Amino acid sequence: MALQPETAPPAVCTDRRVYTGAEFSKEIGMRYYDYRNAPSPRKVRLFIAEKGLEIPTEQVDLRSREQLRPDFLAKNPSGGVPLLELDDGTCLSESLAICHYLEQRHPQPNLMGLDAREQALVLMWNDIQTYEGYLGIQEVLRNGHEAFKDRALGGPVPYAQIPALAERGRKRAEAYFDRLDARLEASPFVASARFTYADIVGYVYLGFAVRSLGHDPAAERPALKRWSETVAARPAIKAAG
Repeated sequence: MALQPETAPPAVCTDRRVYTGAEFSKEIGMRYYDYRNAPSPRKVRLFIAEKGLEIPTEQVDLRSREQLRPDFLAKNPSGGVPLLELDDGTCLSESLAICHYLEQRHPQPNLMGLDAREQALVLMWNDIQTYEGYLGIQEVLRNGHEAFKDRALGGPVPYAQIPALAERGRKRAEAYFDRLDARLEASPFVASARFTYADIVGYVYLGFAVRSLGHDPAAERPALKRWSETVAARPAIKAAG
């Protein structure tokens, strides 16, 4: 007699339907874990708003270290937000992964690219902005602010600050915003001629930079300023904050 496994394999999702905003919220049970003052969950929050979705949301207070509670670490061992918990218990913990999932389940309006070329450009600019922009800005905040003493990196493991990284981060951030400004001189939006997820990413990182660097990088970069004002005026962006 063949031995039976002690536990059943995880169920495979066979639901391939797509939904309108109202149907999506009604038919697919999920919960979004957010923190309004952090950039990464803000990207997902703006994406959800642009999609017109209504997803039950729970705020996780990072200042009070709620992300390090055992019950939350069981959902995300990295101890961070954003986190999207699906109705089958699956937890998605990275902004790009969450937005990709939501795009697949709710494809309109399209934000991740209409064809292979545009999809590649959205992903390319996501990486450029994250590695050249966000990480530098984060170096400034995490290594230069006393609130992050022994928390130079996010998550449950303590890491000491390295002050030299704060100065390096400022240089990286300024170089990134120079590149973004040049891109926006040639294109109305970041990845293509229309608004996409890449613009959400850049807009959130710009706001993060204002707080972390102590000045507005768009103030002396005309194309960046024009674009940021255009994005800020979008109804979903204004509503979601």
